[in-house]
Amino acid sequence: MKHKKMLCIFMTTALLASLTACGSKPAESSGSSTDNKAQDEAEAAGNVSLNFIVQEVDYEHVKEAMQPYLDEHKDVEVELVKVADFTAMNQKVLASHQANDDYDLIFVNHVDTLAFSKAGILEPLNSYTEKDGINYSEILYPSLVESCTFDGTQYAVPINTDTRVMAVNKDLFEQYGQEYPTTQDEMLKAAAAMTADGNYGFVNSMTRSAYVPEYEQGVFLMGRGGTLYELEGDKAVAKIDTPEMKDYLNFNLELLNYMPKDCLTMTEDDGRKVFASGKAGMYIFGPWEYSLLPELDFTYELINIPAGEKGSVSTSGGYHLAIGSGSKNKEAAWDLMKYLTTSAEPMAKLAATALPTMDKAFEIAPYTDEKYDAFRKQMESSVLPEIPVANLNAVVEEFNTYWNDVLYGKVSVDDACKQAQESVQALLDKNQ
Repeated sequence: MKHKKMLCIFMTTALLASLTACGSKPAESSGSSTDNKAQDEAEAAGNVSLNFIVQEVDYEHVKEAMQPYLDEHKDVEVELVKVADFTAMNQKVLASHQANDDYDLIFVNHVDTLAFSKAGILEPLNSYTEKDGINYSEILYPSLVESCTFDGTQYAVPINTDTRVMAVNKDLFEQYGQEYPTTQDEMLKAAAAMTADGNYGFVNSMTRSAYVPEYEQGVFLMGRGGTLYELEGDKAVAKIDTPEMKDYLNFNLELLNYMPKDCLTMTEDDGRKVFASGKAGMYIFGPWEYSLLPELDFTYELINIPAGEKGSVSTSGGYHLAIGSGSKNKEAAWDLMKYLTTSAEPMAKLAATALPTMDKAFEIAPYTDEKYDAFRKQMESSVLPEIPVANLNAVVEEFNTYWNDVLYGKVSVDDACKQAQESVQALLDKNQ
């Protein structure tokens, strides 16, 4: 998942606060009289009309995924409500909930699912899955199912995701007689060997976003068994003043020696251009890169993220599918959701330009292309960095100040971890 998807937490938090302050009592009227009349006529005829809100980028994919179901269920009609982006989608979802006119089916950004569930916007799914004997952890990648399950209650289903692998410049590895790294220590040694003659061992734009330490570079933290914070019951506990975090920060400091000197001021596209120039041996690579990389005059291959003590671990984000808690057609919404999320064909379509959350969907085109093989393998150990808290953006921004200070040499790793532990924990405590 690209970092820009995270920014919706600003809007979500503000709107959820407004929702909590205003309450969620039923509105006196919802929908136009024409819409209500059409719905009454449909119900009288035994038909069910569902409304389903999606982003514009997902519209055609969702439409295609639903069509076989609609062909078999002539009594079900679905209105796909198309919005420009995730911010507009959140605004509409929250406003509709406050007006007691919830959407039947909703796309939810993974960073918003916890906040939406706490605000009562999402219908708990346990009774539906238990009734139909469905265990999503056996159908989808379990770690992604965990990202929308809180205190034993599942509120949504992960329907697409992004994960990261490592792109390696085959030509440079051969030129310098290096083997592809399987561990982070091997990665540093290979990077050191290739940093010569105007070439670099690794490239990334290290400070372009406050989420780089958790997502792009965060793959190396996860591989060491570290994290920014963990949920212990209902309490989020910072895990910054730890050996894992200190080792991770020291790893990045060493890695800087094998990167372009301006990597701390690069944009995302700047980093991509360095790799595309053929002058960098390694580069963190997500599925979105296929559409962004220019034509290359060298050969690159994709490998698993080099492993730390806990193995090769990557990071994922993506979108969830949920039922609105105020839906008037919950059983029908569940039936369509069940169709979309338990079979490989619709799941492959719902993945859109990202990746499927179901392993079997990789057996459906376009995911049968060998270019997705590395992603499929990495998905087995790809996880959400943290279950989001309501003030996630503030927490991440706070840690990012220490990340920047460490990389710029303004503070030692030990001091940064000690100070960040206290300041991040103070922000996490505000969620209680």
